[in-house]
Amino acid sequence: MSKPTQKSHGFIELSPGHDPIVDIVAIHGLDGHREQSWTAEDGTMWLKDLLPDDISNARILSYGYDADTQSFSRTSTQNIFRHAEAFAEDLSRSRKAVDPKRPIIFLAHSLGGIILKKALALCHGADFETGHHLRDISTSTFAILFFGTPHGGANGVQLAEWMGRVLSMCMSTNDRMLKALNRDSSELENIQKVYLAVGRRINTIFFYEEYPTPIVRGMKELIVPRHLAVIQGDSRARIVVLHADHCEMVKYSGRDDVNYKKVVDYIAELVVEATVTVEENWMRENGYRAVANAETIPSSQIVLPKPRLPVSRNYVQRQYIYNFITEKLLPLTPTEQQPRCILHGLGGGGKTQVASCWIESHKDKFSRIVVVDASNEQQIQADLETAIRSIGPQHSKATWKDTIAYLSEERGWLLFLDNADQPDLRLDRYLPNSIYGAVLVTTRNRDCVMYAQDSHIQVEKMAESEAVDLLHSVAKVAPSSNDASVAIVRELGMWALAITQAGAYIFRTRRLDRYLSTLQKHRDKLMREASLQGTNYEKSIYAAFDLSFGLLSRKAQEFMKVCAFLHHSSIPHVLFERSVSCGFHTYTVWESCPPPSSDEEIISSLKVIFGSEWDDLSFQALIDSIAQGSLIDTSTESDGQCFYNVHPLVQTYIRDSLGQDNRERYSLSAGQILLGAVRPLERESNAWHRQLLAHVDQLPTEVKMRHPSHSLAFLMVSKSTGSLNLSHLLQKYCHSEFQRVLGPKHPDTIWAMNNLAGTLYGRGQLEEAETMEREVLALQTEILGPRHPHTVMAMSNLASTLHSRGQLEEAETMGRERNERSHYYNPRMWPIGGGRNDGARGTSPANRDPWTTPSSYSHGDAQSR
Repeated sequence: MSKPTQKSHGFIELSPGHDPIVDIVAIHGLDGHREQSWTAEDGTMWLKDLLPDDISNARILSYGYDADTQSFSRTSTQNIFRHAEAFAEDLSRSRKAVDPKRPIIFLAHSLGGIILKKALALCHGADFETGHHLRDISTSTFAILFFGTPHGGANGVQLAEWMGRVLSMCMSTNDRMLKALNRDSSELENIQKVYLAVGRRINTIFFYEEYPTPIVRGMKELIVPRHLAVIQGDSRARIVVLHADHCEMVKYSGRDDVNYKKVVDYIAELVVEATVTVEENWMRENGYRAVANAETIPSSQIVLPKPRLPVSRNYVQRQYIYNFITEKLLPLTPTEQQPRCILHGLGGGGKTQVASCWIESHKDKFSRIVVVDASNEQQIQADLETAIRSIGPQHSKATWKDTIAYLSEERGWLLFLDNADQPDLRLDRYLPNSIYGAVLVTTRNRDCVMYAQDSHIQVEKMAESEAVDLLHSVAKVAPSSNDASVAIVRELGMWALAITQAGAYIFRTRRLDRYLSTLQKHRDKLMREASLQGTNYEKSIYAAFDLSFGLLSRKAQEFMKVCAFLHHSSIPHVLFERSVSCGFHTYTVWESCPPPSSDEEIISSLKVIFGSEWDDLSFQALIDSIAQGSLIDTSTESDGQCFYNVHPLVQTYIRDSLGQDNRERYSLSAGQILLGAVRPLERESNAWHRQLLAHVDQLPTEVKMRHPSHSLAFLMVSKSTGSLNLSHLLQKYCHSEFQRVLGPKHPDTIWAMNNLAGTLYGRGQLEEAETMEREVLALQTEILGPRHPHTVMAMSNLASTLHSRGQLEEAETMGRERNERSHYYNPRMWPIGGGRNDGARGTSPANRDPWTTPSSYSHGDAQSR
């Protein structure tokens, strides 16, 4: 593909449409081009050659920008914000001459999706007066089709790794480029957080690639696997696989292309629905703009029966939550329902601070503000009673019920119920029966969303930039570099209270540079420290978690302790169902290498939590009890699959609360649950193993390598998903154990060595691969003879490696010798293939010696424990 020129930047109209009712806007990814990125090998540019005929009532635009990775002086990821701003401004200008209120459907490939999310977040947060042209875009946006955009990832490092994979697809990866990408990785994560405010109203389809993409040296890799290509928790979104690699997923040669059929069907469906929804969006937006310019109520008319909660001097604005409250509590047109907003989430997330700040900023919009401590019913009634008695002596004997009756007749009030956390608390009796006032609630109890099913928002972790600002504000520091601060807030999971604690500690010690190392050595002590003077918090982060965790049943606590050792996101519901149904037993890859008897003790403890047979109702009740306190989140995808998410700081809190022995016990339990669910793939798709990969990776190394039978089972996951690093770790362990127990010349040991060499080859460690392959060849020649098929295959592997290393003369000589010996050679795959491609490395010895006795590994097992 030729490099983009200045002439290929900005918007190009591919089709004006016939009486268009929507704008379809495409934006490409890294090393892309506004036309060529969407063009198939045969020259078909589907946005111009196919789509206009199939969707004739759409105007089609494509946007180009400088996404060049080939020039170090023009690294596109260093300018994501400028790209987003330019995209939004250019789009606004391109729509000004036609219809700025026309619905928009976006098509975004790869990095283009990140730029689009940032652009929409900028538009959504634009000022009502000066940024109305940008708000036009967010209001008109009806749908987004994301193609291989990396939404997921626990932190910026994962995003940087993704960017490195994309870059390696385009050119030979180099340190200079990766460093540039890494500088932006934290900001990439922030974009998703800020985007959530506008994204919750948009119809979204996540397309992910099925096939790995060729990158370098003949290797292939999934650039954006399924778990990264979706936004976790977006229950309205649809998730669709495209049978293509990362580049080809947006290139279609004709209407018969199965991928094109999928995409155009979704677009056609969205076009039909767009007009009505966007018209409703504009009715709301016009109202917001009217309210923003309206006169406010004089503050002298506000009665404060109880002082409003103070806003911290260190408060950092969380705009997306702030805007959400505004939209819900300040209705723009007469409504048939009482305006309500529920802020729910885990303790220490900043719910009360956000609510207090919003009230302070909008106090002039209400005739009366009633603040209630909703931590228990007695306090609710006391605060409501105080509220009405403070109006005047005529109400000196009024009760809390009189307050409810009074508010039901009054107009323009706001009732703020703070900390409504108790699981058995019924709020409905304390809510006035009137549409002329508003109710704002903060709670850890997820069940409270029932009081405002369309008007609740989960207060989650902060955006990274917000978290850094909060840390600096509390610590009263202004470092020249944010590197140390970014590392601290990432370690603390972007959680408001934890960051506030860290800032208070740094303020006292004046050692920002030493905090992270101190935290890693004394985490439990620091996180339980209650010295939060001047921060508007009374409890430490771990004390806040104690309140929620302490309300759980024993079984629920045991479940969470096991989950603390899995990856924090996308824990499949079916993981537990499959593992229970298989009795938590490890799949025996080799009959001669069965699981150790010590597994049974762990399995017994798991049966106490989950039972011996799967009971869906009991398990759902367990999850509901945990979710009620916001300790776990549930997300359901369009195909019905259910996943659970736990905040990483909650996982850390749980692990820190366990002693060393218990940490080992629960990590082994997590490993056993995974082992119970790992089975050979029944179909060609590796989707199930992809869901398990992140959780297997998360296990401590000693759990993954507790016994060769476990490593062999986990190796099924790493090999089917192309995870070379995990495969290398597991194969290295298996080879070492086989060599120690069985000796270097045993067929199992040679098998393990052969597969390890293949993985080294795949990782580009050619020198190590050559050394190991020479040893395999020598052993096969000695044991089986020079003409045995396994010897011939070992020779073939070595010749391939020599050729890759440039040792052409020796490779050619060995190749000729291999051909002379291989007149009857008929290769078959070994049990768990390890090599540069399936079937290219060795076969399973047809008559290899089994392990000598069923207990032949017991001595080694005992030593390894």
